[in-house]
Amino acid sequence: MKVEASLLGQDLEIEIGTRELDEPGPGEVLVRVEWAGICGSDLHVFRSGTWVEYWPATLGHEVAGVVEAVGSEVAFSPGERVVLDSRLPCLDCPECAIDPDRCSQITFLGESRPGGFAGYCVVPERSVHRVPDGLALEDAVLAEPLAVVLHALAGIDAAPDSALVIGHGPVGALVQIELRRRFEDLEVDVAEPAERRAQLARALGARTTDAAPEDRDYGLVVDAAGYEGSLKDAVAAARHGGTVLVLAIDGRPSGLSGREIVESEVTLRGSNAFVDELPRAIELLAAEAGRYRPLVTGAVSLPELPETIRGQLASPDEVKVLVRP
Repeated sequence: MKVEASLLGQDLEIEIGTRELDEPGPGEVLVRVEWAGICGSDLHVFRSGTWVEYWPATLGHEVAGVVEAVGSEVAFSPGERVVLDSRLPCLDCPECAIDPDRCSQITFLGESRPGGFAGYCVVPERSVHRVPDGLALEDAVLAEPLAVVLHALAGIDAAPDSALVIGHGPVGALVQIELRRRFEDLEVDVAEPAERRAQLARALGARTTDAAPEDRDYGLVVDAAGYEGSLKDAVAAARHGGTVLVLAIDGRPSGLSGREIVESEVTLRGSNAFVDELPRAIELLAAEAGRYRPLVTGAVSLPELPETIRGQLASPDEVKVLVRP
């Protein structure tokens, strides 16, 4: 079937066109996309082409929609409202033989097969999760990025004495929201130079600065920015023995020396995607969608997506923009 889709060429130019989608095969589900979220990692791919395995690519891994059709041996039915797990395990490696959630060759929707910046997408049944009654799809689409943050914060069981979030894009904003949900008395500072993002951080209860402060020691520092040198700034902002959690994707040199890690005795931890947190994210959204809804600062149609992406690449000031194909 032919579907309207966003197409990213190898020259990294974006256009709206049509692409051919196969009908769902055994164990597959055709989903009519109602909402798709623009993620910071999408912007990284639009800028660099990293991870893409086919061209032209249709990105979009944060997807909420409605089952349109199913292949054989599928437990879903047309008309069911769903959100998608962005991860695509290979199902062929030794890790997958034990647990596909630990796949060493994992890829992601949009990068290895057409994703949600389109009218429809086809995914394996294991990627599909039902949306409970009462949860609007425009809220449910936040489940995937919320699962990323739940996974990142999984090891933080007690409130830190203070916290700094560097970067208030989609992930940084969700980190702030989730920290305050867990530890309502925790002071969370946010370093964010874009005024619109900083305004949201303040509305959610944070003190803001344009840059990571060097004159305060934080028990927890989250690098959700990924600018050149952000990791070094994060370590400098952490107190002796504090924790630095790295969520940003950036391949540039950090300028960080081993000596700085050793002498500060910080715990440096990265977090990639999620494991089994998506159902919990759906539960949280169903219970109190209003807590997370302020994250969404814009919505566009599919024809508006290329200009929106170009604007965000040039000057990111929105937090979470949703696309409604």
